[in-house]
Amino acid sequence: MKNEIVTSPAYRKVVAALDDCEKRYDGLIKWTGATNDLRLSSTVAILKGEVEQRRRLEVELLTAVEAERQRIGQDLHDDLCQRLGAIALLIGSLAKEVSVLDPKLGGKVEKIPSLVTETIESCRNLARGLHPVTLASAGLPAALAELAARVPADVKFEWPRSERIDFEPALALHLYRIAEEAVANAVKHARAKSITIGLAIVAEQPILEIKDNGKGIGQKLKTEGMGLRNMQYRANVIGGDLTVEARKGGGTCVRCTLPLRKSKS
Repeated sequence: MKNEIVTSPAYRKVVAALDDCEKRYDGLIKWTGATNDLRLSSTVAILKGEVEQRRRLEVELLTAVEAERQRIGQDLHDDLCQRLGAIALLIGSLAKEVSVLDPKLGGKVEKIPSLVTETIESCRNLARGLHPVTLASAGLPAALAELAARVPADVKFEWPRSERIDFEPALALHLYRIAEEAVANAVKHARAKSITIGLAIVAEQPILEIKDNGKGIGQKLKTEGMGLRNMQYRANVIGGDLTVEARKGGGTCVRCTLPLRKSKS
């Protein structure tokens, strides 16, 4: 459910088209850039403009996806969960009245509020996946810690608490989604039992790293997997370098390295 929007057929089609478009442009730029002909130089300029336009469209696409996820997540949390909570209270009250007339039936009705409460918690988890409220209220480290806590696997989050790690909201969101996608891939495809999410600043460079002990990512999934494409696109949008490598002893390491941070004067 949490990846429903970003893996929809329409989204996959647009991203695939953008990916093919960039490959064609890059190839043409390399070919025409090898000459000094003015007409070809003009073509290079046009193609570079097209590439920039493609990248702007990519950013707009991701922004639109996030806006829709946020809307759905808020609707789940603010509307549906509250309605379910009200239903649980009404049924609890009804159970007491029924128990007076029919204790056996009342006992059955009394079980319903707990089921509704479980449903509310499931809805809240879905809402958190669609729209990580903690990211905006408490920052990226807190959101990643929450992500690690709700995944049905042994997931740990590590970061240097002694160092302040703060990112702009858009940057933090993309890093969060990269981590979320990497963890989902590790659980679903690599069947990992242990996963570590690491966030650190090394030589002034922010680094997000997700390591697992799974069976690894096959070449087909590595080259054709939509999840990996999503991570790569997000890394490109924030100017990061994304690598996916096999770990010694088994498993996979997904690493996103961001550009050097400007020193604060």
